[in-house]
Amino acid sequence: MSRKKEIESLKIISLKKLKEKAQDIKSKLPQDEQNIISYSKNFTLALSNYCENQCGYCFFNYKVPKLSGEGNVILLDNAQMETLIQKGLQFNCKEALIMSGEHPDSFKEVKDEMEKMGCSDYIEFVKDICTYLLDLNILPHTNIGWLTYEEMKDLKNCNASMGLMLESTSLELFKDGGVHEFSQGKLPKKRIEHIKNAGKLKIPFTTGLLLGIGENLDDRINDLYLIKEMHEEYGHIQEVIIQNFVTKEGITYNPVKPLLIEDMLKITGIARLIFENEIAIQVPPNLIVGHEKDFIEMGIDDFGGISPFTLDYINPENEWPQIDHLGSICAEQGIILKERLPIYEKFITRKEFCPENIKKVIDNIN
Repeated sequence: MSRKKEIESLKIISLKKLKEKAQDIKSKLPQDEQNIISYSKNFTLALSNYCENQCGYCFFNYKVPKLSGEGNVILLDNAQMETLIQKGLQFNCKEALIMSGEHPDSFKEVKDEMEKMGCSDYIEFVKDICTYLLDLNILPHTNIGWLTYEEMKDLKNCNASMGLMLESTSLELFKDGGVHEFSQGKLPKKRIEHIKNAGKLKIPFTTGLLLGIGENLDDRINDLYLIKEMHEEYGHIQEVIIQNFVTKEGITYNPVKPLLIEDMLKITGIARLIFENEIAIQVPPNLIVGHEKDFIEMGIDDFGGISPFTLDYINPENEWPQIDHLGSICAEQGIILKERLPIYEKFITRKEFCPENIKKVIDNIN
């Protein structure tokens, strides 16, 4: 069947049928894996919200006024970092999410702050943070935007895993008025190159789709197939996030047709059919409150990183759920909510995917 026909056949499957098919796929897992949904207890080090891209939907970007809560960060300083890390240790977090805008060091303000800290290279700055975390038996997961092959290679040995959202390859988003009109770092060829380079470097990787930013159902399904093809070539994608755009005050983007929860469920079920049990499917629990049961029935595997004390900096008004509360929702569906590391277990023993220094930290944690 041609790709076009495959997409058309998936588009017409009802939610009820998708749930049935998803459950059938999940039933093919080993018995002890069928009724488990995972999460990672983490905290975030948001190093800088200065970013070369100016995406129409982004609240994190430094140009968007922060009306409440935490404000703009040119560069997280050592004292702020140490406070967050010590709190992460108190909460027994196993993962630190290292995030920032894309190429923040292209801004003079960030460069000036780096010089004050005695650092002239942003990747070295990130590496130093990751190495310090590893010394404390915390596993870093870095997602700081589009990087070159050499930059990713530099970061591999101090990260348990890395990530970059594909978001969408729709070129409509780059036209006048589109959300990516001023975001060259979001060009599909760059995102695809990054994800493929992660595969060439054997980095356990997280990617995903951002829904409701101007793409259509055909685009979403096509992007899922694209992710599957990259994984088939390199075998490195451990999870795919299905994330919904949430409207926020202060951003320029206001969708003509708001995304419905049914749209989210539809593409989640389609992802299950496309990936089968080879790639985990994750949905952020703070963005689907009240619909957790529906997504569990649609065959998701993971609720992603949940922090006991740091914000979701992309959607700060959507608080992380209490882990006990989420566990109770899962239990009502006969599901066990299980903590995991930022590197999936199957990648720990897979040749060249887990450097020895990372294995040592994992042994210390376990």
